[in-house]
Amino acid sequence: MKTRRLFLSLSVVLALLLVGSCKTSDPEAVAQREIRDLMYNISVNFNLSNITPIMDYLHSEYLHKGLIAYHFNDLWLDRMAQFSLLEIEVLYIEIQGDLAVVHSNNKFSSAYETLTLQEPEDSGDISYLKRDNGVWQIYGNQQWSKQPIKGYSKN
Repeated sequence: MKTRRLFLSLSVVLALLLVGSCKTSDPEAVAQREIRDLMYNISVNFNLSNITPIMDYLHSEYLHKGLIAYHFNDLWLDRMAQFSLLEIEVLYIEIQGDLAVVHSNNKFSSAYETLTLQEPEDSGDISYLKRDNGVWQIYGNQQWSKQPIKGYSKN
């Protein structure tokens, strides 16, 4: 009898745990987590000198301050040649529907120098995101204006 009560009690506790873990999360919180994960993955791949996964996060219509995907690739390859580490500290994220702006401090460092970009103000090349088919991608600010971008010296 005691065994049966213990079994029933454990079954109820297990059922409550399963129901509690199946709750749908707040869509805003889910989006925040996905975007933070994206920024983390960018920094990890940068630190591994692996440009391909970073480029995979780029939306097919990427446009930022006159830069397209080709320029983005050059910019990030130049940064990888100059710096060995990237730390992205996400300060906050603004989300409006399927668009988001990530405000962060991006610290590029090497044995010889450090460059900290306060985003999106300094460069913003990875700050503007769009959710397409349920996946957050780097979208750019969609502007053609060619303002100088700190840390990017090519014409």
